[in-house]
Amino acid sequence: MYKLHLDRDLGQNLFVDASKEIRDWIVNAIANIVIVDGIIEKHEFVALQEAIELLESRDEVHDLMKKVKERNLFEVKDIKMEQEFAIKVFFYLAAIAVIDGNLKKSENELLNTCGACLGLDDDLVRAVTRWSVNQMEINRKLSQELKSSNKDRDRIIDKLLFMD
Repeated sequence: MYKLHLDRDLGQNLFVDASKEIRDWIVNAIANIVIVDGIIEKHEFVALQEAIELLESRDEVHDLMKKVKERNLFEVKDIKMEQEFAIKVFFYLAAIAVIDGNLKKSENELLNTCGACLGLDDDLVRAVTRWSVNQMEINRKLSQELKSSNKDRDRIIDKLLFMD
């Protein structure tokens, strides 16, 4: 397993000026992506934290966490927003879908639904989904290379320390 971090700048700055309706839609979409496969991986808690930061009250946070704990999916409905913003939101959701290192069938189907609800073209939805899977593979390879590099570093240090 590797660590994948959401783009905090994107998440924090992208949603700041969004309407309450849009922020609620995004929170629901994030929660659905996290729970749709029935398993909440520890990496997915990063995404839930992002969702919580978009909420305005403790009651909203409590309601969200209750639904997540019960694995109670929210209904994802059509929503209107500027296309450029919708595309950025969809990229963000796609990154969350692969945060655990897999894109399960249920997550892919939900991404397709979210893309349709955002009014995005099917070709764009498929392209972004491919992008997220490619990012996942790049992150996996990077993690493996970093582990190998760290082992090499440790061997060099051990060799230098025990040369005396």
